[in-house]
Amino acid sequence: MKSIGLILCFCFFVLQLVDAQREYDLYWVSFKDKQNTPYSLFHPQEYLSAKSIERRRNQGILIDSTDLPIDPTYISKLLEKVEVDIHMESRWFNGIAVKIKDEVQIAEIAKLPFVASTRAIGFVRKRKHPKTGVGAREYKKNYKKRRRYYGDAWVQIQMLNGHYLHKMGYSGQGMTMAVLDAGFEYIKETPAFDSLFARGGIIETRDFVEGDHFVFESSNHGRNVLATITGNLPYLYVGTAPQTSFYLFKTEDELGEYVAEEYNWLAAAEYADQIGIDVINSSLGYYKYDDKDMNYAYEDLDGNTAVITRAADYAAQKGILVLTSAGNEGDGKWQHITVPGDGDSVLTVGAVDREGFHAKFSSKGFSNRHQIKPDVMARGHTAVIPTQYRYNTQYTFGTSFSCPIMAGAATTLWQAVPSVTNMDIIQTLQYCSNQAEEPDTTLGYGIPNFLEAYNQLGGGTVVNINKQQRVYTVPSILNDKVDIFIPDSEYNTLQVHIFDALGQKIYSKQLNATLNELWHHRVTDLDTYPQGSYTIKIEYGIYTYHILLLT
Repeated sequence: MKSIGLILCFCFFVLQLVDAQREYDLYWVSFKDKQNTPYSLFHPQEYLSAKSIERRRNQGILIDSTDLPIDPTYISKLLEKVEVDIHMESRWFNGIAVKIKDEVQIAEIAKLPFVASTRAIGFVRKRKHPKTGVGAREYKKNYKKRRRYYGDAWVQIQMLNGHYLHKMGYSGQGMTMAVLDAGFEYIKETPAFDSLFARGGIIETRDFVEGDHFVFESSNHGRNVLATITGNLPYLYVGTAPQTSFYLFKTEDELGEYVAEEYNWLAAAEYADQIGIDVINSSLGYYKYDDKDMNYAYEDLDGNTAVITRAADYAAQKGILVLTSAGNEGDGKWQHITVPGDGDSVLTVGAVDREGFHAKFSSKGFSNRHQIKPDVMARGHTAVIPTQYRYNTQYTFGTSFSCPIMAGAATTLWQAVPSVTNMDIIQTLQYCSNQAEEPDTTLGYGIPNFLEAYNQLGGGTVVNINKQQRVYTVPSILNDKVDIFIPDSEYNTLQVHIFDALGQKIYSKQLNATLNELWHHRVTDLDTYPQGSYTIKIEYGIYTYHILLLT
């Protein structure tokens, strides 16, 4: 009797498992058209924010039919026919995700004359919100500091020359980024986020999995990702864009892997577009699901098949700079990038170690595709993140971290040169990477140099001084300023003078420097000088440098 009971229990378990795999409650419904929509392309303010419209205007992007909301009569007629809950809507894909009670309902929906297709995509899940433990952390003003301003994050920003942009005053001020992730547990318990909260840097949170606004749950992955960008404890840890404003969106369902997560991502990206966000960071990637019928094959990673890839490309077409992690499948059976990393308008970021060598787990591209993927690389092997609860740091691994490190730097670059487009940023970072002349499917174009990218995009004229070269010639001024840098200062003070062609001193200033830190000074208003030649003379301890300018 005991063995029969075990067999019956096992059979019941198998039946439950089969049912769980078969009886989905979340379906995607595509509509045929938007012919009767009451919205107009001539009145975009009715469905897009002023920031969203401005972003399009600045980049010369036309508003088109994909921007128009779904025809509301289709939704109302559907709800009259079948009593279901709407999980999300999509302007770009012209459809909705609905939660059904049984499969009869979806059969009735499929019969409606304005419905093009239906598809099972997963489940709608709900959880209890956990209690936050803000008290379970250290509170102190004096923590153990490192030698450099960036603390333990120095290597990962220095690798990109992102600290040069910070020195010029570009740390993400006025820029907005949406972080799409699995959850953001323990943010309030992490001292490195204190300044983020103090300045009101989290503008909005939204959970596209459960349909509410609570995202401080489910996973600390989003916390770790966000920390690489905005962690801010000088001389312990400083991220790549510590002054950026953030929208935290939960799109990943930690309770299971289904294609519904791609539709959640789509909804989050559309909302990011609607409210006018500048940058999307997505440290998520897919190719394999709990339901094998949803899995992707290699040929599906063609940049046009996966829902999330198409959504990412749509976001880029609307002027958003979209960055995604390449994936951590490099040393596994799959080996290659995951979606949406195959998107042709997406900056796909792989991982290297602190020396710049490929991290073996970092996913590779496909040699038989015209598109080079990954695009660029940043540190993801032994990447450094701030510790929760304490004033300390720890190591972590994954393209999940190389991507936001890159996203923060790219945000500061766009802040520095706001007149360029999102695609200008991507193409310039490719061009300014260390193996741009021979890109491959392992490192892509390589590790970008953000100082060079700033130059290429017309941000300004930069002179980077070293001890071996005493005279620098700047043949033309790109705009009204010259930024002068001296890496690893040896002296506390220095003198800057400007002489005209007759040798008359027209500018003189004594400046301070911090030992062993990057020194920077910006000479401005050069466009007010009469045309001619000028010399900037820098007296720096035992060194003297001359910068010859021609205006």
